[in-house]
Amino acid sequence: MDEQRYKLKKEISTRIKVLHFIFIGVVAYFLIHTTIFIYPNREMAIKFDSIRNKDLLVKDTLLAHRGTIYSRNKEVLATSVTRTSLSIDFACEKFRKMRAEKFKEEAKVLAQTLADCLGDKTPSEYYKIIIDNNHRVLNYNKPTIRKRDKGYWFFKKIKYDTTHYAARNKGQRSFRICRDLDANEWEVIRNVPLLKGYTNSTFEYDHRVYPQGDLAMRTIGRLEEHRKYGIEFAFRDTLAASDGRQMSQKISDQFKIRIEHEKNIEAIDGYDIVTTLDVNVQDVAHGALSQQLMKENAIWGTTIVMECATGDILAMVNLRNLGTRCVEEQNYAIGVPVNPGSTFKLVSAMALLENGVPASQRYHTGLGAEVAMGNNTDATIVDDHEIGKESNGWVDMRTAFAQSSNVYFTKAVLERFKGNPVEFSNFCDKLHLGEPVGLENFGATYKAIKPLNRKHTSRYNALVNMAYGYGVEVTPMHTLTIYNAIANNGRMVAPRLILRTERNGEVVSEAPITVLEEQICSQATLKSLRSFLEEVSKTGTSRGYFGTANCPFTSGSKTGTAQVESTINSIKYIRNDGYYYGSMVTYFPADNPRYTIMTAIFTKSQPGKQKYGAGLAGPVQKHVATYLYNRDHRYAQALPTKKQAVADIKGGNIEKIRTVAAKHGIALTSESEQGWGSSSIRNGNSVYVSSLDIDERVVPNVVGMGLNDAIYLLEKCGLDIYIVGRGKVVSQSIAPATIIDERRKRITITLR
Repeated sequence: MDEQRYKLKKEISTRIKVLHFIFIGVVAYFLIHTTIFIYPNREMAIKFDSIRNKDLLVKDTLLAHRGTIYSRNKEVLATSVTRTSLSIDFACEKFRKMRAEKFKEEAKVLAQTLADCLGDKTPSEYYKIIIDNNHRVLNYNKPTIRKRDKGYWFFKKIKYDTTHYAARNKGQRSFRICRDLDANEWEVIRNVPLLKGYTNSTFEYDHRVYPQGDLAMRTIGRLEEHRKYGIEFAFRDTLAASDGRQMSQKISDQFKIRIEHEKNIEAIDGYDIVTTLDVNVQDVAHGALSQQLMKENAIWGTTIVMECATGDILAMVNLRNLGTRCVEEQNYAIGVPVNPGSTFKLVSAMALLENGVPASQRYHTGLGAEVAMGNNTDATIVDDHEIGKESNGWVDMRTAFAQSSNVYFTKAVLERFKGNPVEFSNFCDKLHLGEPVGLENFGATYKAIKPLNRKHTSRYNALVNMAYGYGVEVTPMHTLTIYNAIANNGRMVAPRLILRTERNGEVVSEAPITVLEEQICSQATLKSLRSFLEEVSKTGTSRGYFGTANCPFTSGSKTGTAQVESTINSIKYIRNDGYYYGSMVTYFPADNPRYTIMTAIFTKSQPGKQKYGAGLAGPVQKHVATYLYNRDHRYAQALPTKKQAVADIKGGNIEKIRTVAAKHGIALTSESEQGWGSSSIRNGNSVYVSSLDIDERVVPNVVGMGLNDAIYLLEKCGLDIYIVGRGKVVSQSIAPATIIDERRKRITITLR
């Protein structure tokens, strides 16, 4: 009985142990199962996080804009706009699931929209591009299906589907079908049915635009791969922007919200730069110099306008004649030292007066014959015309300066400085002729003046040559700076091109006026030199342009002509090869100078063409000076009490037309409140503005517009412009609505 009871007890114990093991196994199974699905392994966790971040968190670039460059009156010279580069993925799921007929219908709509919006291709051309790229991308191999198993031996295996589409030709799926788009164009195109609801491959970037076209291009500059110069390059760090970053949470394909995140970075726009340039003065100088270069078939030229008291550069034009048009190719004003010729006689006269030679000192000019210079040289000097004929060839310094006598100044300088020629070269150094005077950041250069000491191999010949503008090379800006100092009561200021930097309209820093010399000479010398320069305008070599019979204001001026003996752009020019450098410097009004202007033109002797300074530079000087005088004269007058005439309203930008008309109380009606329009007079007392459809493929109608608006529209169409006259456009050489031909892109507009 006991044995039977023991066996029963042992059997029950065994069963209990089995039940315990089964219970423990069941519990362990559920614990492991729960752990696997509640606490994924590290690999799965990392993969899950990456998928979550990829699908839900999106990193957006906050585009910052490069700083804007302004004129002194806050007109935009260079600014940045956002451009969008669009690439279409023709292998996306949306296109693969779309029926061929449906795709073609929507492709036609997209092609028509692109043609209407961009205007550079026809709808059929765009349609062909879309269809061809779609066929190319859909020519894929059959889908290759790959599956990877993941799991444990006692669980159902989890299969990950990694189906992908392998393309031929390295699998290019996305193609650009149009040029990059501005904000307005992108807003229209993105809503086309074929693209709407589909995440395109887009890239936004900062695109630099120049509203004034090539006006002052060498001064404003460019910052491109092969073109780096001007303000854009010199102030690249100041103008530079820093893009930001914003993390967003994706809600759907078409909607996402910005979130606070440690990786967020604010975008920082570049500083704005306000220059000293005056767009209107630059425009006038550009037109006058371009016309003169074409007329005289000259090689290149530069015109600079400086404000006397501050050294502010109101205009700096640098043009090279290409035969059919003139372009800004190099900054000749600050980057090309050359023999100045007779404009250097101001330095000689100053040195003589400061070293005790009286203005009444008389020398014989030789009356046009060659004159030997001194006992220590074999040089001979000649004037290009008879000077002092009425006084048997004997003239004083004032007359010699007005008539630009080479013989007088060589004799006077040689006699005064032959005992110690280094005194003369040292005097030139004191005027900063052999060192920078400013604008070095913009590529300004200089040529050092060799001291005429005992180490100089031919210092007496060098002294003779320097006396009338040879044997020394200076840039036009150096010459202008010295003449401006005379106009500025002896105070020499450095040329200034930047007024200040700003951000969001607030001034960050201002550029000071840099004084190179408080007084370059005595007041007695200054008074004599001013009288010499004014005599040149009245009776001397520039009287044909600034004499009392030809000019409504008084001025001081000096002409200069040099048969070039210099190396320019690595090309050696020999004095007898017929190359001439003609220049003129002018300040006005004579009693209280406000502006100093210099024009220098480089040319080669040609039959029937000018080669001397007065004939080459005079027309440009007169045109620019007259414009400035008239502008200041008008601004100084009291505003008229009567209303402006309706005939004064020009065509152009409709918003500006309406503003001007409202300001002067002129009745005006227009077809539209924005865009471009042509003005016409109705009933003699009101203006009607009709809208103009601007198509870059055809010549626009600019008759009746002002110069700035006309230039903007014509250059936007890719036309080369030649300007005649001033005022508003009265005719254009190519009729409006003419299709633009690549072989005929030059248009002449006449203003009156």
